[in-house]
Parts: sequence; structure tokens; C-alpha cells
Amino acid sequence: MMANSSSDRDRYEEMCRNLNMDEATQTAAWTEYERISGNFTMEGDKLHWLARALYVACRTAVVATVDGGESRGNSVSLTQILRNAHLSLIEFFRKINNWMDMVNTDRSLRERIEALERKFEVTSCVFQKYDKIFRDMFRYGGGTIESSAASAAAGTPSTGTTRSRKSKSSKACSPRELHRFCWTLYIYVKGHFPSVNGDLVNSHHLLLCCMDTFFAGALVNNRRDLLNPEFKGLPESFKEGNNYKPEGENNPCVVDFLCERYNGISREARAVREHYWRPYLKKLYAEKVLKGDEESFVINLFEMAHFHSNNKSICHEYEQFVLSKGEFDEHIFLGENSHREIGTPAKSSVARNTPFEARSKVSRNLARHFEKASALSPLTPLTGRNYLPEKEAHTTPVSNATQSVLKLQTLVSGCQRKPGSALLALLQSDTMTRPLITRPFVSRTFGSDLTTSVETRLERLKKTIFEGLCESVGEMTEFAQQRVAIATVLYYKFLELILNAERARLKESFQSSVSILLAMDVFHASVFACCFEIVLFSYNSPFCFPWIIDNLKIPPYHFYKVIEVIIKEEKSLSRSLVKHLNQVLFLKRKDSKAA
Repeated sequence: MMANSSSDRDRYEEMCRNLNMDEATQTAAWTEYERISGNFTMEGDKLHWLARALYVACRTAVVATVDGGESRGNSVSLTQILRNAHLSLIEFFRKINNWMDMVNTDRSLRERIEALERKFEVTSCVFQKYDKIFRDMFRYGGGTIESSAASAAAGTPSTGTTRSRKSKSSKACSPRELHRFCWTLYIYVKGHFPSVNGDLVNSHHLLLCCMDTFFAGALVNNRRDLLNPEFKGLPESFKEGNNYKPEGENNPCVVDFLCERYNGISREARAVREHYWRPYLKKLYAEKVLKGDEESFVINLFEMAHFHSNNKSICHEYEQFVLSKGEFDEHIFLGENSHREIGTPAKSSVARNTPFEARSKVSRNLARHFEKASALSPLTPLTGRNYLPEKEAHTTPVSNATQSVLKLQTLVSGCQRKPGSALLALLQSDTMTRPLITRPFVSRTFGSDLTTSVETRLERLKKTIFEGLCESVGEMTEFAQQRVAIATVLYYKFLELILNAERARLKESFQSSVSILLAMDVFHASVFACCFEIVLFSYNSPFCFPWIIDNLKIPPYHFYKVIEVIIKEEKSLSRSLVKHLNQVLFLKRKDSKAA
């Protein structure tokens, strides 16, 4: 037993030496591992458990800064730790929660790892689209991406070549280098926006904006050696052999075409381009990360004087970004060994396949993994099955996410962010003044003007949600305003739905009962919370239940009662949405039984 412990210690110290780990973090992780191993039985490779302990120690370490201050976390990424421990990402996520339970880590670290796992799931889904879109738009030659990646990062020629650095910088970029640069720029920009990074819909639209930019650059520079002649988005004149000539000062744009072809939503993609993609590219030029003329980025993108230096610069900046955040390196999806680092099963025949075919197998394996265990696919409880619409055809995570948004837009189509005539008639038909008795959650300022009272309460709820969402994301975004606006439309739609259902149920007593109902702050908060939960789910937001009721401080019982009515009365809810709301009710019943 002691021999095994000594062997584990030797392997651990070797891993730490390879990582150039500081002594304090190394000692802290080993001490914690010894403490836990004395109380729990840890099955499997002990080095894998030590890697998890080391990652937690790295994230909680306090490091002195050059200005005399302190920062939490050292400059060791998750990818570095996992590579040295020969541990895959999926296996790491599979048991990291067990480790955190054993050491009783704080909530902030748990939330960080949950966000990291979600980012991995989102990026995995987006990468499947990226390879497909890239091969559709551009030519793709033989050879591996990994060798080109190492060359780009190190600034040296690829293996097997003897070119000097000078001759390389004067050579036009290859499809492999373009593939690497495009993905690196995308993940670097995406990583700086929390509202995009963990959101599958926004991440997909940001990818389409990135692909549009690189396509425009290749087209403007007439790079026929890069563009796929079979791509249907090419101008007819270009297909006929003529060089592309821009119309006026506008660069070519295929965002709408890409959205139509790859399950995007044009309006959402254009919003991402205007508010996130373009402004951040300008920021990179302003900070001299990218060289060239920021106003002519598309034109000088493929110029030999800038391409290789910009490629190297973005790779360097992204590596520093990963180290500063301690996250996994999203370049792992590009390599031949991606199935090992990610943790998806791969057959021995992969070695005989081309790099793209090998990565395609990884993508299919990832899809199967997420179908079984991903948070992107909600579970279905037995309860409420009779309210489920007919089952939809099999879709990919990205197409499913964008379809959810389109179905949400269909749900609010024709509605406004104000009470409709039917709802106004219901509100104005009530002549009750304030309730004569005091009830829990009943507002004391309720008066005879029900419409004004409803609007006042709603504005207060909208402000609370908007501030909570922006605080959680860490940035004031147009996305928050958009989500709140859609929830407002749903609120008036569902309020009318609920009042009509109550009128049919109560009949003669409806008039007096609805006055008490509309006087309850918790009722309005519950309706709006349900609306916002629908919006969050439709956009595949990381702020899943119970974030909404925690933010609005709603007693769960009232929230569940509103959900039950909406599921029963609103027939146009999508199947996936009904399944999600039923899952929320299932959790409620499970909690009530446990209590």
C-alpha cells in the first residue's frame, strides 16, 4: 500500500514538474488528496483524482500580482493539467462533481465549473457546424491541422519543410492555415463575451458572422485557390471566371444565405454582427493585436503582409487568455488526437482516415454523448405527457436551438408589448377597488385602475430581471433587453389566457375573485417568471431554472400553479418547451415528497 502511495506521489510530482507548478499549489492539492483518500474510496487511476485536486487548488490559489495586489488562480490551464494526467475532458467533468462534494467546495467554484462544462458542450456542438460550413465554403487540402497549428503558434514552418521565416511570411496562406486562423479568431472573440460563450444560439450566430467575414475576404481578394467553386453562395459572375468587383463601398455579405442554409436566424445573426463581432474586431485593431487598416479588414485579411503575423498574434493572445482564465483550450477540436483529449470513443480505423473524416467521427461521437448526458437536451417526466405535441423529427443541437427560437417568435407573432383589446376589456370590466381584507402578497397600493396597476408591477419586474441578468452575465447587453421585451409580450398574452380560464371556471364569482388575484404581487411575478423561463429555455440560456424564481424571490408553489395553467391552456407551445415545463413540475413534486 505504501509502495502504491509512493508511486502515486512520484507520478504526481512529475506531472507538477511538467506543468512548472508552484510549490504552494502543489502541496495544497496533495494535502487535500491525502485527507480525502483517508475518508473515501476513489476508484480508478489515482493520478486522475490528483489532477482534479490540482485543478481545484489552481483555481482557488491566491497569487501576488506585480502591483502588490492579489489575484485568485494561477496561470495553468485545465487543458495542460489534463494532458499531463492523460485524462479526457468528458471523464474530468464526469467525476469533478464527486470531488467537489467530497471536499465541500464553495458555490462560486461549482458555478464556474458548471459554466465551463456548458461552454464545452456549446463549443462541441458549434464545432460540428464549423467543419461542415468551412468545407462547404472553402477548399480543404490534405495534411493535418495539428502540424499547422503547432507551426502557427510557434512561428516556425510545418514539419517536413525547410522554409525560412522570411519566405513563409511572403507565401499566400493555405486552406489549413485559414482553417486554423478562422477557428482561433472565432473562439478568441467568443471567449470575451459571457452572454455569447455559454449560449448555443448566440455562439452559432457568431460563427456565421466569422465565416461571412473570411468568405468576403477571400472573395474580394479573388482567392480562387481557397474558395470552393461548388459553394452556392458565390456570385454567378465569379463562377464564370470573372474577378469579383464590389458594388460601391459595401463588402459582400452571405449572412442571410448562411442562416438559411445552416439553421440560423438572420435578424439575430445581424444583431450579433453589429453589436459583438464588428466592434470587437475594431478593438483588436485599436490595441494593435491585428495589423492593417481596421476599415479595410476584409480587404487586407488575406494580404501576405498581414495574414501570417495576425494569425500568430491571435494564437498568442488566445493562449494567454486561456492561461489567465484557467479554461480548456478549444483548439483541441482541431487535432488528430481530439478523440483522446475530448474523451469520445474512436475505432482503430481513424488512423487511416483523413483528418476531416477523423474529426467527423469525433463529432458524431460527441453528438451521441450529448444525446445521453447533455444539459442541452431536457429530460421528460411521466407527468403531463398528455399535453405533449407530436414528436418532432431528429435534429442536431444547433438546429434544435434555432428552431426553439423560431417557435418562440411564432408564439409571440401578432402580439404587442402592451395589453390587447381583449385583455383591456377583462381588466376594465372589474370595478372593484382595493380588497377589504389583508392577504399575503397583496399590494396595499392597489386601486381601481387595474390596467395602470398591472403595467406598474410589470415595469418593476422587468427592471429586476434586467439588472439580475446583466449582473450575472457581467455586461450590459442588447440580448438582455431583447429577452425582457419578448417576455413582456408573453406576459400580456398569458395574463389574458389565465383570466379567460378563470372566468370559465368561476363564472359568477369571477368578478370578485379576479380582483384579489390581480392585487397579488406574487401572481404577477409568477406569470412573468414563467414567461421569462420560456424565453431563457428557448434561447438555450445558461440561466436555467431555478435562477428565475431565485432572482424574483418567488415562493415556488405560486410559480408551479401558473405553469400548470399555461401548459393546460396554451396549445401552441412546442413539444420541447412543454417537456421542459413538465420537468420543472416534476422537480417540484420530487422536492415536495423529499420534504
